[in-house]
Amino acid sequence: MSQAQITIHADRRTPLRRIWRYVGYDEPNYTYMHDGRELLAKLGRMSDAPYYIRCHFILCTGDGAPSLKWGSTNVYTEDEHGEPVYDWTLIDRILDTYMEVGCIPFVEIGFMPEALTTAPVGTPYSDPRHGGWRFPPKDYGRWMELMHALGKHCVARYGLGEVSKWYWELWNEPDIFYWAGSTAEYCRLYDYTVAGLTAAIPLAKVGGPSTTSGMSRPESYGFLRDFLEHCARGTNAVTGQRGTRLDYISFHAKGGGYRANAEAVKQTPTMHTVVGNVAVSLNVAADFPEFAGREVMITECDPDGWAAGTVRDNANLFYRNSEYYASYVACTVNKLIDLRATNNLRIDGMLTWAFEFEGRDYFEGFRTLSTNGIDKAVLNVFRMLAKLGGARLQLESDAARDPLAQGGGDSEDVPPDIAGIAAINESEAIQVFLSSHHDDWDVKGTTEVSVRLTSLPVDQSYGVAYSLVAEGHSNAYSAWLQMGQPQSPTEVQLQELKRAGKLKTERLSTVQSVNGECEVKVTLPVHSVCLLQFTPA
Repeated sequence: MSQAQITIHADRRTPLRRIWRYVGYDEPNYTYMHDGRELLAKLGRMSDAPYYIRCHFILCTGDGAPSLKWGSTNVYTEDEHGEPVYDWTLIDRILDTYMEVGCIPFVEIGFMPEALTTAPVGTPYSDPRHGGWRFPPKDYGRWMELMHALGKHCVARYGLGEVSKWYWELWNEPDIFYWAGSTAEYCRLYDYTVAGLTAAIPLAKVGGPSTTSGMSRPESYGFLRDFLEHCARGTNAVTGQRGTRLDYISFHAKGGGYRANAEAVKQTPTMHTVVGNVAVSLNVAADFPEFAGREVMITECDPDGWAAGTVRDNANLFYRNSEYYASYVACTVNKLIDLRATNNLRIDGMLTWAFEFEGRDYFEGFRTLSTNGIDKAVLNVFRMLAKLGGARLQLESDAARDPLAQGGGDSEDVPPDIAGIAAINESEAIQVFLSSHHDDWDVKGTTEVSVRLTSLPVDQSYGVAYSLVAEGHSNAYSAWLQMGQPQSPTEVQLQELKRAGKLKTERLSTVQSVNGECEVKVTLPVHSVCLLQFTPA
């Protein structure tokens, strides 16, 4: 058993930045289906809501039928005279669902409608990787009109004040196959997007370019740098003036990568990789003083980059069902919340790219928050984070590591990383969120963690409550394995799985501050997340 000491200073308070309240997914048409709406409602009911929701394909041409890594709304077509025809039916269903369940749209503007694409003749439009949806527009003026029409429609339907809260992001990962044009063509598209959208929504928060992991792919931070150079100092394709409005900077970061391989060897994500990817892109942004103080959003931040793969494609993807996924996400939050660039740019949002897939096998291995309506352990991480108060307390851990100081992933012989966030609410109740994580999912063991609170009111009593996500704790996957992995569970089994997936809280003890201090000890498995709540008696 390893040891860890956590010290919390209750008199050192700063506002808590809730960087985790962002979720996204590929398939927009799952949004309003039964399990999709139910999951969004769970996010909307979080006590620290609202959550921002981002998805792909909302401008694509099609009949709205969902499939893996594809979706459509048919928002833009042209009549026999070549005139635009707008149909807002499906995009309204998506945005309405977000609003009705208490979430906020993070509008990813993409991809190219079939009537506007410059794809070569014969290109299959809806091919998920090589389709015509990836290409620049044949008429940038028509694209700008579409942006203006979209903005006007949203203002009419939801109100100017509401849509001004939304984030609007052009495209997704234009440095790889999602964009079949050049960097210069993307920058031109961005100029036309900003001009059309802000004509309808003057205070819209517009940004980009949502490039891929910077440390892993030098081309990605090259694209990011070229885009920022254009926005800061380039010639605007619409106005002819210097620069283009950029309200926030976005990029992506993953902790590893998997390919379809039924005989794949063991391969784990690492905290070094995901934090390193963030740091590289963040420091590229820091080279542009014009953007000092801008928000920085990681609009996909995950252990790996293939949400639609399953254990049948690669056996390593089992981890997404387990407590490992939960501890990885929790540890990522703990590592990124204080990461800063050389000019003090920081992370303002990290978006978890995980949702649900309708009508698939139970615990199939997709990167999801739930499976057939049953919550995975990772969803309980967000439930814990939601309970943190509005002010952050200084927390020190002698078992926390800097992932950037390592040459790579954790070696088997090192103990788990114990990191956390402490907070306090308006009732002076204190919450302590802790992650215990090791990059290797086969490493087992426990850590005895001493949590010491200092600078408390003298002789104050606290009731201590304890929540744990680990193997066998607030973990439906553990319960499903114990049932024998049923793919046609009975109604009794379904209810048991749903109960197992809920976050459970138990009363631990009552403690009293002595000379303004108190201490509680907890034992954490290697891959686990816990929340301690100290409520004044």
